[in-house]
Parts: sequence; C-alpha cells; structure tokens
Amino acid sequence: MAELIALVTFTSLAHQIWFVGSMLLLLIFCSAVLLGFNQQFHFLAILHAIVAVEAIFSRLFRPEDTEVFSVHCIWFNLLMAIVYIFLTDSAGTGQLKDDETKNTDGNEAN
Repeated sequence: MAELIALVTFTSLAHQIWFVGSMLLLLIFCSAVLLGFNQQFHFLAILHAIVAVEAIFSRLFRPEDTEVFSVHCIWFNLLMAIVYIFLTDSAGTGQLKDDETKNTDGNEAN
C-alpha cells in the first residue's frame, strides 16, 4: 500500500494525508451502505463542504497563505461533498437497495 501511495505525487504532505483519509472514509461509508446501515452520513458532506469554503476564503482573502489551500483542494472537497450528498440521499431512501431487487423489466424480484 505504501508503494502505491508513493507513486502518486501531491503538492504537499497535508494534501496526501487528506486525500488518503478521505478515500478511506469513502470506502468505510460505501461498505456500511452495502451492508445495510442506511444511516445518514451528512456530516461527511458537511466536513468536505467546510474545508472547501475555508479554502475558497483563504484563496480570496489571504492569497499569500495558500500553501495548503490550493485550487485542487477546493475542487476535490466540493466533489467529495457532492458524492456524499448523492450517496447519503440514495442510502437514506433505500434507492440503492431497491435497484438491486428489481428485475430488468422494473418489477420486484421474488
């Protein structure tokens, strides 16, 4: 695993740690949803949205202090917030599970 992580280059160690942590959280979240834990995980979307907003304000109002908050940070965190919102809404409504139980003609399987 360390060799795989070493192949990918990041602009800073903080970005690498945040990316790997975010991917681990996404893996845990997806595993929980697939195992049937249809809990609301909006806090993960909120977490990424807060980081994105903080990065935007940092870029706008403190352009000299942008070593950690880059444009890539903004896009990544906004994308992750959207992914979590979509997955949380799908898991909360049971849409992911309902899709698995339907036949190709749209009728529910017995």
